[in-house]
Amino acid sequence: MMRKSILTVLLGLVMSGSLMAQDSNKTYAGLKLGLNMPRMYYTNQNLKDLPHDFSIGPSFGLFAEFPLGKRLDVAAELNFQKRGGATSYTYETDYKVKYDIQAMYVSLRIPFYWYLTKPSRLAPYLLLGPDAGYVFSGDISLSQPGLAISESNVSINNSNYNPYYLGVIAGVGARYNIDFKGFILVTKLDVVLNWGLLDTFSHSEHEGTSTPTNVNAYQHQGERYSRGVEVSLSLGFIRKHDMSACRGF
Repeated sequence: MMRKSILTVLLGLVMSGSLMAQDSNKTYAGLKLGLNMPRMYYTNQNLKDLPHDFSIGPSFGLFAEFPLGKRLDVAAELNFQKRGGATSYTYETDYKVKYDIQAMYVSLRIPFYWYLTKPSRLAPYLLLGPDAGYVFSGDISLSQPGLAISESNVSINNSNYNPYYLGVIAGVGARYNIDFKGFILVTKLDVVLNWGLLDTFSHSEHEGTSTPTNVNAYQHQGERYSRGVEVSLSLGFIRKHDMSACRGF
């Protein structure tokens, strides 16, 4: 009788661990929240030499993750975030100039997750994938007290900003699975580099049909890219297998 009880407990533990591993390798969906820290990068040397500041803004969205193999997943993410950056400098030794871009994007991302260990409880991972976005709102502000145009604020549109975004995301993170009332709560924390590939200057600016408000900081010479670092927390739920079949032993 004792031997049967011990075997039953051991069998239950083995099946529980096996089901936990199977559950962890299922499709699931959830929410993603985080912070985005972008800035603008210029190819023109004069603009590149100006001091450019990082901007900090929120990032949030929805995602679904699908298993492709024992350690490989792919996800589809709909993401909303603020990108841009500020440029602060002194013009002609006397005038303090600050130029700030705040652009709101909606993005579709397809990241691939390579788990370094099988995602049963705790699993670190690497991620890589494309990021395609569109600007739906935002503004460009200028402050330069003492000059003819001391303050200016314009809404972002196709004539003063490229509305399309294409980039690559790459990063590291860790996934932790938590048992929660018949479900597995999947939590993920990752740090990602977002590398923009499209020039954010508009075609109108390059063609000279749209004149920048501040020609000192906002020259359309060369190219300008939005790039930055993101820190995100993801939460999702997986329904666990029914363990009632084990109760008859």
